[in-house]
Amino acid sequence: MENQSPNGSGSSGSARTDSTNLSSNTTLVWRIFLPVFGSVFISGMLLAFWLIDEEELYLPYSVWWPRLILAALWLAWLYFLRRRVWPLKRIDADPNYLAVTNYWTTARYPWSDIELLEKRKFLGRQAFCLHLKASGYFGKQILFLPASHFYTWMEENGKQEYLVIDRH
Repeated sequence: MENQSPNGSGSSGSARTDSTNLSSNTTLVWRIFLPVFGSVFISGMLLAFWLIDEEELYLPYSVWWPRLILAALWLAWLYFLRRRVWPLKRIDADPNYLAVTNYWTTARYPWSDIELLEKRKFLGRQAFCLHLKASGYFGKQILFLPASHFYTWMEENGKQEYLVIDRH
């Protein structure tokens, strides 16, 4: 696959055109704000129940039940983040390239390396899975939430042949 460097620099000598954000702005909420605030809240509750003495909590039952439940909730939260939230990426595109980022690292792919864009569901929302012809920096499948102008941009730039709405 051509031009997969994480920093987006490549051997292409052509001038870069302005790219358009094809992913929804709520991706930032899903990827950054939700994990940070949720993790801080659950971790704070977990630490409070583990660090405060049992006599100071005044519970009508053993303090081990809330401690174990919060520990299980914390582990479930981390599992949810890892499996459902972290796969989301931000997609920027121009007529020649796609830039995929996880907000820390960016990889740039030419449209010729894209196999298809498959419509999926993500937590009750519409999402797309970008399938690459070969494994790239973020893997072979990249999940993103489409922006409101996604279909319009794809049509205006002649990229609708990549869209697969229903694979069945």
